[in-house]
Amino acid sequence: MKKKYFFTTLAIITLVLILQFNSVAQDTIVQWTFPTESAMADGGIIASNLTQAIETAGGTSEIQFKNGSTTKAAQATEWNDGADEKKWKVEFETSGYTNVSMSSKISSGGNNPGPRDFRVQYKASGDWTDLEDSYFQTANDWTTGILVNVALPDVCDDQSSVKLRWIMKSDTASDGSIVGANGISKIDDIFIIGDMIDGIEEVTLAQSIKVYPNPASDFINIAIEKEAEVSLFDVNGKELMTMKADGATIINVSEFNSGLYFLRVVDVKSGMGVTKRILFK
Repeated sequence: MKKKYFFTTLAIITLVLILQFNSVAQDTIVQWTFPTESAMADGGIIASNLTQAIETAGGTSEIQFKNGSTTKAAQATEWNDGADEKKWKVEFETSGYTNVSMSSKISSGGNNPGPRDFRVQYKASGDWTDLEDSYFQTANDWTTGILVNVALPDVCDDQSSVKLRWIMKSDTASDGSIVGANGISKIDDIFIIGDMIDGIEEVTLAQSIKVYPNPASDFINIAIEKEAEVSLFDVNGKELMTMKADGATIINVSEFNSGLYFLRVVDVKSGMGVTKRILFK
C-alpha cells in the first residue's frame, strides 16, 4: 500500500511555491560535490548522469578525496610538466535542456602548490573549444579559482553527450614557482544547470510523447508513436523499474511512495531520450 505523508503548513506552502515557479527556475542537470569518497556525480535531474565520474587526463596521479569547500573534494598530484596536457574532465547529458551553464571551484595545495592557470574547454560535436570567459587562476583557498554560471554555447543544448575539461595552461604553480610532482590540484562543487525546453510534455524525438497525469496517483499513461524503453528512477538515481512502451501504455505506480520521481523515455530506434519529472501523490 502506498505510504501517505502529512505535511506541515510550511511544507505545503513550500511545495506549492516549487510547483508554481518550476517553469522559470533552472534545474541542476548534474553536480559533483563529493560528499563521500566517490568520483561519481552525486545529484542532478537527469538520472543517467548519476553514472558519470570525474577523471583526470595527461598523466596525473590517481584521484583522492579530502579537504573540500564544504565536505570533500577530488584531488590529484603529478601535475608537473603538464601545460596544455593535464586536466580535470567530466561528461554528461543535457537532453531536454537549453541555456546550459557551468560553475566550479579549483584550489591549489599550500605546502605543495599545484597549477595556477586554467581554462575550461567544451566538446559537444567537433573539436575541443575554449569556453568564453573561463580563464582563471587558483590559490590555496576556495574563493580564488571560482567560475559561476559560465554559459555553455548553444551546441551544448539538448545533447546526449557534452564534455568539459579544466586544462592547465602553464607550468606555473599558484605560489609563482614551477609545479612539482607533489603539486596538488583540488576540484569541487561542479554544477551544470539549465532550462527545461518548452513543450517538454510533448517532446519530439522523431515521434510525439505524452505522459499524464502529473501529479499522478495510481497510474501513469504514456502515449507514444514508436517503440520506446521507459525507466523510472527515484531522486537518488536508483532505477525502480524498466519496460517497453509502444502506443498507449499504462504504468501502475500505486505501490510507490509519495514524492518526486524521474521518468526516462528512450526511442529504441534512434537512442534519443527525454527525462521527465513526475510527482506521485
